[in-house]
Amino acid sequence: MRHFRLSTGALAAATALCASAMPASAEVLGLGTTQGGATGQIGTALSQIISLNSDLQVIPQISANTSQYIPLVNGGQLELGIANYPQTYYALKGTGMSTEAAENLELVATLMPFYAALVATEKSGIEAYADIKGHTVPRYPENSLGDFVVRALLASGGLTYDDVTSVPIANFPQQYQAFKDGRIDVSIATVGSEASFDLEASAGDIQFIPVDEASLPAVQALMPGAYLHDVAASEALAGLDKPTRVMAYDYMLFTNASVPDEAVGKIAKAIYENADALKATSPVWDDFNPDDLGKKADIPYHPGAKAYYETIGVAQ
Repeated sequence: MRHFRLSTGALAAATALCASAMPASAEVLGLGTTQGGATGQIGTALSQIISLNSDLQVIPQISANTSQYIPLVNGGQLELGIANYPQTYYALKGTGMSTEAAENLELVATLMPFYAALVATEKSGIEAYADIKGHTVPRYPENSLGDFVVRALLASGGLTYDDVTSVPIANFPQQYQAFKDGRIDVSIATVGSEASFDLEASAGDIQFIPVDEASLPAVQALMPGAYLHDVAASEALAGLDKPTRVMAYDYMLFTNASVPDEAVGKIAKAIYENADALKATSPVWDDFNPDDLGKKADIPYHPGAKAYYETIGVAQ
């Protein structure tokens, strides 16, 4: 849900750099990702850094969305994929956002956290999630990521879709435009994202709506693996005129369980040892902490990754 600019030309150039830098004998692995936005940038950065710092060649394989390539990783047609924690968890279990269990998925790494909440204009008078009652909210397709995020955040205020007026929304860009046009009173946004600055520039001063700590169980019921994060007030960031508690969830790199331990260990090693290079690729990596690569999760880690993290002391 973060949106940092990365042109198609830059994406192609980075992919070409990965390919040209590797010997012809290198083992080639496909990485499921999307084009543009945060997921596309994460995929490009990982492919480049792993390829340049191991004897593996990782090539981004572009899909329209995450749900298209998760089955490919599960089926072994792709070796790697990236997605947020709730979506990865639901894919493994075959519930929530997924209708069929992807039982062959295992984690390679926990990457960076995303900090998200709903925003409203300050003039709207919406200061808490309970205040959204009776207002217009985005209604994403059922079982999509946007649908789960909105439902989870409404639940933090004791609300459901029955308590608000739903406006059909197909995707995040459409949501942002609807907010700027005044057709919806709240919008999903990510702290520090380009979209949050754009919303404030177009609609006037916005504020992230704080998530009450006591509502975490209600949030986690829809967004497994989510946690809360306190963000300091900032004059430099949109929507943060005062300290705010937002929902957080991690981004994950996963693989097919059949990928050899040695290859997965090399991937984990390349990521851990080149954290600074990853951070230099895009602001999306600003909160990346290599010591969290083996962060405890309710999704199993691949044995190759687990062994490496235990060796360097970052397994949790």
